[in-house]
Amino acid sequence: MALSSGARLTWTSRMGRERLMADTRTEIGPASVVTGEIEAQEDVVVFGRVEGGVRSTAAVVVEEGGLARANIVAASVVVAGSVIGDIHATERLEITEKGRVLGNVASPRLVLQAGGAVKGQVAMSSRPPEAQPQSRTYSYRQTPGATTRRSSTTPPRKVVREEPPEPQPKEG
Repeated sequence: MALSSGARLTWTSRMGRERLMADTRTEIGPASVVTGEIEAQEDVVVFGRVEGGVRSTAAVVVEEGGLARANIVAASVVVAGSVIGDIHATERLEITEKGRVLGNVASPRLVLQAGGAVKGQVAMSSRPPEAQPQSRTYSYRQTPGATTRRSSTTPPRKVVREEPPEPQPKEG
């Protein structure tokens, strides 16, 4: 296909939106499952399922009905389906009214349409969000006179409850 100077290629999403696209694109079909790392110099459009990671110098689009259990790094990201993982968009991130993200997102520009959802940290910058420390989990065991607390990040510690001294009989 020959393009004249200044020509723009677009494609229409399932939702009827016209999108600017790279000269070529990679599509993951609705009945397809791709496991592993995808690295592309073109748009990546997910109608099916991706598990692993997606990196593109262009755009990554997770269409309605698409699922990405993956960390995504791209210039532009559009989520109309579901993403379980972190997203780092160096230029723009759009989450449509049916888009769902469970993970941290970072982008200098964020468009969150009414009905779209993000459960995670949102960083309005071109750098990915820093990893947060994991929460601690505690378990308690109670025995007569003592409680022992165990933490997944600290060594066991014994807490002893002191009883008040018994009154001494008075002499005399």
